[in-house]
Amino acid sequence: MSKRILEIYALSVCFVSIGCLSIFGGIFLYTLVEISFPSKMIPSPRHYPPPIFSQNGTMTTPMFPGQPLPEISGPEVAENADEKNRQFQEERKRFEILEVERIRTESNMSIVRSIIIIFIASIVFVFHWRIAKRARNNDT
Repeated sequence: MSKRILEIYALSVCFVSIGCLSIFGGIFLYTLVEISFPSKMIPSPRHYPPPIFSQNGTMTTPMFPGQPLPEISGPEVAENADEKNRQFQEERKRFEILEVERIRTESNMSIVRSIIIIFIASIVFVFHWRIAKRARNNDT
């Protein structure tokens, strides 16, 4: 009877380790795609700075979605709207570069994490599979 319980235990651990292998194998493959195409894998537009609207040449942005923009009077109109637009475009490009670097860094950490877990789950699987085989052979 104890050999039967040992076999059930070992096969249960094998089942769980196969689940870990499949989950973290999928995460590993997804992370490889993230590293290969980082600009395509930017999570969503919510990570970008809020949209900027031009009112009479002055760039403004709402604090919350749907919030009305503040009114800008005539004297506050920027004489150098082109300069502000250029600064905005430079800031947008810098943000995208930083976002791609963040994705690469997180992807590298995720790959290392996945490899470690896959390695450990593989060792646990092989060890317990042998225990289950021995228990089955000794039981018969």
